[in-house]
Amino acid sequence: MKNRFVALVVALTAFSAAAAQPANPFSDRLQRLSELQRHSVLRRAVLDAGESCKRVDRAGLSGRYKNLVMWTARCTPGGDYGLFIGPDASVQVRPCGQLKGLGLPQCWLP
Repeated sequence: MKNRFVALVVALTAFSAAAAQPANPFSDRLQRLSELQRHSVLRRAVLDAGESCKRVDRAGLSGRYKNLVMWTARCTPGGDYGLFIGPDASVQVRPCGQLKGLGLPQCWLP
């Protein structure tokens, strides 16, 4: 009985935490793309920000920051970038080396 109660509390806590997160349909769509398509979209965002990126070799969902969803992309040549996607499909791109100084979450690639 006690184990069921603990499991219920854990499940309800996880559900309420997920429900509290703002929707981000653009990031959700990005996650559903094929790897090649996702890399192409992230590369375009890096290029649009004026950064260098010949090809995205690796990319991954890094987590949430406020109302943004953070993705990390590794460009060759070009380096690693944090991409912060807003619920309105806006994207802010920063080189990973700058994130700590800006008080932003660090890049993470799976």
